[in-house]
Amino acid sequence: MITINKNIQSEILMTTMEELVPEDSLFRKIDKYIDFTFIYDLVKDKYCEDNGRPSIDPVVLFKIVFIQTIDGLKSMRQTCKKIKVDAEYRWFLGIPFGKETPHFSTFSKNYERRFKGTTIFEDIFTNIVKQAMKYNLIDGTTFYTDSTHKKANANKNKYEDEIVREVKKRRKWLEEEINEERIKNGEKPFEYKDEIEEKHIKVSKTDKESGYYHRDNKEKGFMYLDHRTVDHKCNIIVDCHITKGNIHDSVPYINRMEYIKEKYGFDIKKCAVDSGYDTPEIRRYYYINNIFGVIGYRRYGSSESRKEKTKYEYSKEHNIYVEKETGEVLEYTKHIDKLGYKLYANLDRSKIIRRHIEEERKEEMKARRLSTEGKKLYNNRCQKIERSFADSKNNHGYRYAMYKGIEKNQNYTWLICAAQNMKNIAIKKEKVDGIPLLSLTLLEKITKNIKKFIFFHFLNFT
Repeated sequence: MITINKNIQSEILMTTMEELVPEDSLFRKIDKYIDFTFIYDLVKDKYCEDNGRPSIDPVVLFKIVFIQTIDGLKSMRQTCKKIKVDAEYRWFLGIPFGKETPHFSTFSKNYERRFKGTTIFEDIFTNIVKQAMKYNLIDGTTFYTDSTHKKANANKNKYEDEIVREVKKRRKWLEEEINEERIKNGEKPFEYKDEIEEKHIKVSKTDKESGYYHRDNKEKGFMYLDHRTVDHKCNIIVDCHITKGNIHDSVPYINRMEYIKEKYGFDIKKCAVDSGYDTPEIRRYYYINNIFGVIGYRRYGSSESRKEKTKYEYSKEHNIYVEKETGEVLEYTKHIDKLGYKLYANLDRSKIIRRHIEEERKEEMKARRLSTEGKKLYNNRCQKIERSFADSKNNHGYRYAMYKGIEKNQNYTWLICAAQNMKNIAIKKEKVDGIPLLSLTLLEKITKNIKKFIFFHFLNFT
């Protein structure tokens, strides 16, 4: 039988906010497990205590951004429109129907007048991570790092060509190792000097702080990069660092690992990264800090010297190369060049092999990658960090940078990743607890039914 709904838009409902919000609402779970009261302490010095107009609750301000992120709404304007009519959002914000909701410009005005240039956004992210640590959702020993690009709010065809002159980055630690080897061999140490290099870069006319991103098989344009690190246990994001799109993945890596060690006191024991992080600095960092680091395979090309080297086997014990077919020995000539390559040759110098001073660490990284533990760790990397990025882009509006400038994008990224962590914490805790979330209304109904049952049984008994 067909059912036709009648016009009931003007019907008066006698209900409460609790009854309108579904029992399995994600926002109920977040409200249950996340403590937002710390925000008051963070912002109290930004408000006057004894005069001025009453402000909007600062927790409400930040919760609006969390709502926008969790439900992947495209703009603050659209978010505030939905808050007016959505009972779930009003319940989460503590704003009943009949009371005015904040205007969409409220947060941006507070950002410019109160929060800009402060560490409030980072502090909020940090506190959420620490709440995850309290719930034992962070292991603190194994981490995965990668970067993803966000499209800047800039036309890729509107740019200016600029020539940037800067001092070429030197590896002073490597220079010291090379000179130590030369002194050991009785050779004169090299004198290394700063060199100026010129770079031709594209600078956007719309957003000058974005960087032109161009990589093989990927979309080109002006982008920002999010260099993100997640924990192994429950995929909680522990760091999200924004740079220009033309910054190499490996550049901020060591500083960010030191940042999370200092910020949270983690004892980093294992790391997995892709081939873009295969640099001497990162290999050395793993070695010095006794970290079991796994770096993805990187294809360096097929030069003749590299092919020639595969014909020989290196003996670490005797510091020689032995030709696999003939057994001919190439000994160390006690010479190392300015780039750090040691020369190995036979007696008549007709065969020469170059071995870099950092080659041993490189071989160690290869052995780790091919080990059973290394393969398992690297496979987990795809499931952890890539899944975190996929969740951000598919569900939380992370494909595009909604704002211009590194600072503003960094501040909003702290909040976006904090919201993603909140969702993760709430879902994981709900599974761990295994107890259905009951609203106060449902508890009240149960209590009333129990009282009625006791009352009627008492009447029957008397």
